[in-house]
This record gives sequence, C-alpha cells and structure tokens, in this order.
Amino acid sequence: MAPLTSVFIHFLSGSKNEPNAVREVLQEYGTLRPHLKLDDENVEFIVGNCEPEVGQYVEGQTEVIVGDQTLNVFKRIHVCCYKDTFMYNFDRMRIDYIEPYFNTQQRCEFKAGFEFSQDGKRFHVVAVDPADSLGVVGKDTIIFFEDHIERDVLESLQVLPYETGLPDKYRPTKLSLDEQGLLRDYLKPYFEQRSAGLKRTEVLEIDGVKFKIIGMKPDPGDKVGGGVGKDTVITCKGVALRESFEPKAKAASSKAKAKAKGKAAAAKAGPPAPDQGQSHSGDGGSSGNGNCTIS
Repeated sequence: MAPLTSVFIHFLSGSKNEPNAVREVLQEYGTLRPHLKLDDENVEFIVGNCEPEVGQYVEGQTEVIVGDQTLNVFKRIHVCCYKDTFMYNFDRMRIDYIEPYFNTQQRCEFKAGFEFSQDGKRFHVVAVDPADSLGVVGKDTIIFFEDHIERDVLESLQVLPYETGLPDKYRPTKLSLDEQGLLRDYLKPYFEQRSAGLKRTEVLEIDGVKFKIIGMKPDPGDKVGGGVGKDTVITCKGVALRESFEPKAKAASSKAKAKAKGKAAAAKAGPPAPDQGQSHSGDGGSSGNGNCTIS
C-alpha cells in the first residue's frame, strides 16, 4: 500500500487528541481513506481528504492536517429504519448497518431529520441530544434504534435537470441529455441517501445542479407521495428545463402596450397646431412621452 502524502482529520469534542497519540492511531489502523472514524483512549477523530485517496500513514512522509473546527459529539441519538428495508431484528440492524455507517461513512455534522443508507438499508434520524443541534456520532454516543418507519415506495420516478448550472458534458445537444451520466453522477447517489416522500414538481438541488420531478408512479397529485426504493425505476429522458421568463415577458408586454397606446392617442389628436412648434429630440417627439420601461 502506497504511503499517503497528506491526510486531513477532524477532531471530535471530548477527547484530548494529543499529537503523539493521534499519529499512533493513524499508524496502527493501516489502510486509511476518507470518512473513517478512528478512536482510542483520549483520541477520536474523523478522516477527511487523503492524498492519494487510499493509503497508509508513514511517519516522516505523511503530513497530518487538522481542521480548524472541533466537531460536536451527540450524547444520544434515535435512529429508525424504514420498514421496507428492515431485516432480521433490531440488534442485527444496529450491528450490521447502523454502527458500520457511523464508523466508516460520516461526512459532516448533521441534525434530526438526517437520512442515510448502508448496504441498501435505509434510516432516518428521529432525534438527537442536545436537541436542535448539529453533531456527529462518537464512541460515547448512545444509539436508540428499536423502531421503524413505514412509507410508500415509488414504482417509477421521472426527473429532468435545469439547463442553468448543468455541465455541458451531460447535454450532448440542446435536445438531448446524457441520461446514464446524470443517473450515475447525480440521481442515484442522491436517492441512495434520501428515503422520504417526494412531491410532483418538487425541485431538488444536487451538487449545484437543479432537478425537477416531472412525474411519479403512483401519482399522489398535490400531496406528498412515496420515496425511492431499490426497485424504483428512475428516468431522466427529455430536454433540459429553462427557468421561467414570465416576469421579463410581462415587462416587455407592458412596454409594447404603452407604445401602442401612445400612437393611438397621437393619431386621434391629429397633426400639431402651428403655434405648438416642432417636437424636439429631447422630449421624444410624438411617438413617446419621455418614460422608459426597465426590463
């Protein structure tokens, strides 16, 4: 295994994280990669970016960079599994899925309402302690897990991106999309981690690109429908959407109407009387009244 040239780590609150102890944990763990949570007595941190992405810590060769912010650690957390992905029993779900996720996949601080998946099993964070706070799960966090959530699962989902912000490589022509690329890079990773119900016409922002839900089956109408499951067919066929231009169109229409109204009034009044004189370029002549419309 190649040595890492650098590794970025985030300290967790509640541990001293002395430099020598941190280096010892890095060296003893072996193969390092992003999102690992490593701990020992008085040591606890999450691995961030690695260069290269996978490698080993080597004393004297690997630079250790520590984040400015120490991450808050929850005292307690309540996690519920979605019933359609539940297997075996609650203890098995904790041992095989919940704990492995928090030990290997934590990417940032989160709060109640956070959703995640591990090996196809889907979970929802119902509550955290302290309440209404951001944090991560640490070695001393107590995890409550004996409950599940029922939901409807969609048969199919149709989504389209907006053209603003969409990289050109996903739009070979103005009338086509790289569906497989969008599914691979945006939609499938997003819906692997989102399980909550969706609404038709809902707009989602994924890594800087906006997507709109065009249709779903079953169709819930104006209500919140089902969520995405392992058998949901996601499609992204069509053309990229454009943002609404309605406000600008209304302004242009108002300007045209004002201009037409001015011409009609001038025609009705007839030619100017001799004592009114010629119109000057500064007042716009008979075709205007000095006002302007900003569109």
